[in-house]
Amino acid sequence: MARISSAMIPAASLADIARAQQQLVEAARQSSAQTRASDLKGYGREAQTLVSAERLVARAVGFQGTARELTTRMQIQDVALGRAAGVVSKLKEDLFQNVGLESGEGVRSQLEEAFGVLKDAMNTNLGGRYLFGGVMNDRPPVTADSLSDLAANPLADSLEQGAEAQVMRVEDGRTVRAGLVADDVVSLAMASIKRLAELDEGPDGPFGGDLTDVQKQAIQNELTSLADAFDRVLSTQSENGRLMKEVDSASTRLTSQLNALDEAIGGIVNVDLAEVAVRLNQAQFAYES
Repeated sequence: MARISSAMIPAASLADIARAQQQLVEAARQSSAQTRASDLKGYGREAQTLVSAERLVARAVGFQGTARELTTRMQIQDVALGRAAGVVSKLKEDLFQNVGLESGEGVRSQLEEAFGVLKDAMNTNLGGRYLFGGVMNDRPPVTADSLSDLAANPLADSLEQGAEAQVMRVEDGRTVRAGLVADDVVSLAMASIKRLAELDEGPDGPFGGDLTDVQKQAIQNELTSLADAFDRVLSTQSENGRLMKEVDSASTRLTSQLNALDEAIGGIVNVDLAEVAVRLNQAQFAYES
């Protein structure tokens, strides 16, 4: 009678134990990580789709960061532009009263105030970057130290020249001119203030007491110029507000895109925890058996 070999029995048992152990470890990993596989190889044909989706997520997250930065920047710019518009309007009203009263009292201090507020507003910086410097945002755009400095030098020496607005991409196919340029915003206002300061420090000045005919005519001329200057600052503020809404809309679209991508990636990566729990129990039972 032929002998029955028992050598295969332990070998088969060991293979079953190893297989049960592997299934137990994998089920435990899925339960802990809540993902189907630990690397791209585990996703087979879906790996390429997963890589593409994750690239889109990274791109959208980058755009979202830009949108948040832009929103903060534009909010600060709105405050600065509001200050600039307010002081130009106030100067215009004060000078109109001076003409009505035919008095030059306070004109110099009004010019000093307007210059100071405009310089401070246009030299607003965030994290060391000047918001109204355009692409040249590493230096203050208003360089005149004082009203007398403004009056004594060409306007081009008092306002940084040659800068262009900074353009930032907020989503695919959409850019925003975020970095405004002080020269574009307040050059008319500064020119008007400069001309009156020149008169004040020249042979027909200073302003004080009754206005001379030359002083009265000069102020009347600047009232029209200041009206144009106010309109320019106000239109810039309005455009800034419009762009803020566009950035907000872009941010909303990016959030929707990220939610859709997360859902798509989850459909590939995430596991059914109930199913994993069942497999974990089965694997544990098989291993123990």
